[in-house]
Amino acid sequence: MIYDIRSISDRAKGVAPGAVTPDEIEFARNILRTRSGDIYTAIYVVGLLGNKRDGKLVESFIFGDENNLYAEVALKALCRYMGLIEQYRSVLRQLVIQPPDESGMRRMTAIHLMKEYFQDYKDNELGCYLVKILCDLDDRHRLSARDALADILDLRSSLKDPHGLEFDEWDEDTSLLVKAAKNAFHCKDVIVSPKSQIH
Repeated sequence: MIYDIRSISDRAKGVAPGAVTPDEIEFARNILRTRSGDIYTAIYVVGLLGNKRDGKLVESFIFGDENNLYAEVALKALCRYMGLIEQYRSVLRQLVIQPPDESGMRRMTAIHLMKEYFQDYKDNELGCYLVKILCDLDDRHRLSARDALADILDLRSSLKDPHGLEFDEWDEDTSLLVKAAKNAFHCKDVIVSPKSQIH
């Protein structure tokens, strides 16, 4: 039977009334298995309503040029919606430490998932790497690192600009985050960009 995947998605998100049936979830899985139809929406549905055994199916949409449109939602589905962060920490870590010109949207998505990564988990090396990204004025993922550190350190309410709407090169919020993060992660060798005003 053919179903409307967008209708399924709306009900899965709770923005439309009605339950999603097991057959409809299986329909979404089949879209992913056959790689035909609205793959992006199907990943969302399987992420929200599938089970942990669907992890490998969703994982197949992370890497490769053919998955550039789907990697972001696949990573979020695995690490945020399906609760598989333990299984995919190493993937997130790999994506974060890659140079930004090699991983594109995948790296930014991985940085956005750092709150989940660090929940009940310690990784001082990666924490210091996030500080390094924030301190590098030439890294295009600085704002993502800023947001991640604000959440990891639970400092968003202490920032003058909590969401970085006016974030430019350097400000008091950046200095606060860098200082707190260096203390939290015991960073010793973070090099701050010479373009900044912090010493």
